[in-house]
Amino acid sequence: MRISDPNKLTGRIRKVSLGSESAEIIVDIGDQPVTATITAGAAEALNLHEGDKVFTLFKSTDVTLIKNTNH
Repeated sequence: MRISDPNKLTGRIRKVSLGSESAEIIVDIGDQPVTATITAGAAEALNLHEGDKVFTLFKSTDVTLIKNTNH
């Protein structure tokens, strides 16, 4: 599979919290977990489970950088 989106990370699902309307998916990508909120229907259609290998894709028009100025 080839993906044109440069903002992609590979990881494994750490936790799936399925609600009635939405699902919170926590993905272990290494340094920090990534949390995705998707519809419950999408989570069920993808058959997501802890330990599954997934790609996380990011699409953003705004990025904020913060630098600690305390030395």
